[in-house]
Amino acid sequence: MSGDVEFVTTEFDIFAHKPVQTAILETNVVHYKPIETVDQNDLEFLILADNETYIDLDIKLYVKGKLIGADGKNLDATDFMAGTNNFVHSLFSQCSI
Repeated sequence: MSGDVEFVTTEFDIFAHKPVQTAILETNVVHYKPIETVDQNDLEFLILADNETYIDLDIKLYVKGKLIGADGKNLDATDFMAGTNNFVHSLFSQCSI
């Protein structure tokens, strides 16, 4: 094995320069609100697209809510309440894009 040199392929070389996409002109963050009120069962958003825009599907959903008692009234300071694991996951049973 005299003179044999082994090279690490680029996908395993952590010090290699990563390629950079230089064709991106700008990035915009757009906030969308549901089309209808939240009283219904489904949350629908209208996201218009065109041929010039790429929509990254790295979508984030911001949820703001209020916890109330079973009778519909506000909770008192003496009422005990606790969240469970994956509390937000239990709000939705299905997501379709």
